[in-house]
Amino acid sequence: MNARDDRRAELIAAAVAYDLDENEAAELRELAASDPTVDTDIAELRALTGTLGSRGPTGPWLESPTSPDLRERVMGTTGDSAWRSPRENNAPRFGGRRRSAALVAAAATVGLVVGGGVVLGIDAFRQPADPPAAITGPPGTLGAYEQVAFTTSVPSVDIEGGLVAHTWGTETILEMDGISGRGPYEVVLVDRSGTELPSGTFLGSDITIECRMNAAVLRGDVTEIEIRSSDGSVLASAQLPAA
Repeated sequence: MNARDDRRAELIAAAVAYDLDENEAAELRELAASDPTVDTDIAELRALTGTLGSRGPTGPWLESPTSPDLRERVMGTTGDSAWRSPRENNAPRFGGRRRSAALVAAAATVGLVVGGGVVLGIDAFRQPADPPAAITGPPGTLGAYEQVAFTTSVPSVDIEGGLVAHTWGTETILEMDGISGRGPYEVVLVDRSGTELPSGTFLGSDITIECRMNAAVLRGDVTEIEIRSSDGSVLASAQLPAA
């Protein structure tokens, strides 16, 4: 879309919303004198936005009928639908897609305000889908978040987090404060046999550290989580219930 198309769309949008100043009104009259489709677009967009405003958020969605001429100009489906004003008889035609882009921009702008009320678009009139229910269950339930209580070796360190059991392993979710040393720090899961399985590493920070890490071990086999400093000392640990 070029500057000419942008300006045309702006003037149409302002006209539909009855928000033209004197200079803009004069500019629009001059544009409409050379291009009869301007008045047609304004009338049809006013009818469309009037339908949206009258339905309101409590009424069912009704699709406003669109005239074939407006549909053709918007979609730019034929070569004859390319727009050219009478003043441009000797100038190259603007492509239908470029012309339709200006009209769509006008419609989008007008959609912000209708009759002094806010219009949020088609989706605003549809009932929202119910949010998915959180997965709950005992430790080891696939997809359920399991809160874990950590014991830290440094009083200034505060760690909150938990586990999520997956078919491919165990996810550890951590939110940590007070770990300002550079590190790196390692998160290790320990299974029933005492085997240590690395889940990931992170660096210290003066701000809250948030991590999500994964290890290829089933939650039912994990008995302990350890967070270790770079020297191998245990910064925090948590004993886990059987799953």
